[in-house]
Amino acid sequence: MHPFVSVCLIIWTVLLATAAAAGEPRRVEIADPAHHWHDDGFVELTPSIRVSVPLGARTLVYLKLPDGARLTTRYLADQRRHTILLPPGSASDRVGLMADEAGTWTVEDVRGTRWDAEGREYFHVYRPATAAAGARLVGYEWRRGDAALQQRATEMLTEMVSDLPTPFSGSPPSGRGIAQFRALNECQSCHMPDKGQAASPYERLPPWATDASGIYVPLAVLADRAVLSTTPAFHDPNASDPFVQARCAGGPAMEYVRWGRHFFRCADGGLPIGLHDVAAARAAGDAHAERVCASRRYLYERMDDAGRQAFTAAFRACGIG
Repeated sequence: MHPFVSVCLIIWTVLLATAAAAGEPRRVEIADPAHHWHDDGFVELTPSIRVSVPLGARTLVYLKLPDGARLTTRYLADQRRHTILLPPGSASDRVGLMADEAGTWTVEDVRGTRWDAEGREYFHVYRPATAAAGARLVGYEWRRGDAALQQRATEMLTEMVSDLPTPFSGSPPSGRGIAQFRALNECQSCHMPDKGQAASPYERLPPWATDASGIYVPLAVLADRAVLSTTPAFHDPNASDPFVQARCAGGPAMEYVRWGRHFFRCADGGLPIGLHDVAAARAAGDAHAERVCASRRYLYERMDDAGRQAFTAAFRACGIG
């Protein structure tokens, strides 16, 4: 092992031990958000069906798997689907970005999780330290299942953001915005292992299925179909993709546009499903399909034989395997 890596591991271990001994969440700073994920060994994952976002925002999802480790696969008989489990030492971040009028993107919110070498899980939230574009990020990390640490992290994060203008804004978050921010810190409520796909648009949790590690996007990379947005609070970028069909149980989904946001509904009250023809999109040189296939290749190269067999159709659409 390189001496620099050894020193970093020692420092990391000491910081975790100190935070645990003090009964406080671990404070984290990211000096250069523009390069952090690439430089730290993360890979961007692009799901086949795009994630719905607030208008004028973007969401990037990053995954890091330890060298030489494998994703393991098993079949969920009750849900009639396969699931995957991330190995110890993995990490995943959902990075929310927003743009100014000139189209300059900056990180607005980061929520993620990591697993240590023994498989213990830690959630974290990072926010910009100032309202300037590209500002360094500051946040806290706490162990999953530790209610006291989660509550303390929520209080510390709330105090941090309450008086700070959001990027490209001259004012701090509203009371409603702070309440929503606090609610989002209930990370383990949404990230339950092997949560099934929602049965209706009225369920409280996100509608996509999770894997055995409790995260959403790796499975969405490996699927050509997923639930579309049903609320005008979010914009569904799949609406403009000629290779995505929006379907309901009885036929095509109804597309709506409100305040510039596209979303879908089913006449029978069911969930609209997006169907992405990855093979056709890839044959046409579609950039989104190419990113999806790059994500699938990353997973394929790190997947056990059972997973390569289970997700053969997804890999074949990209010319993999």
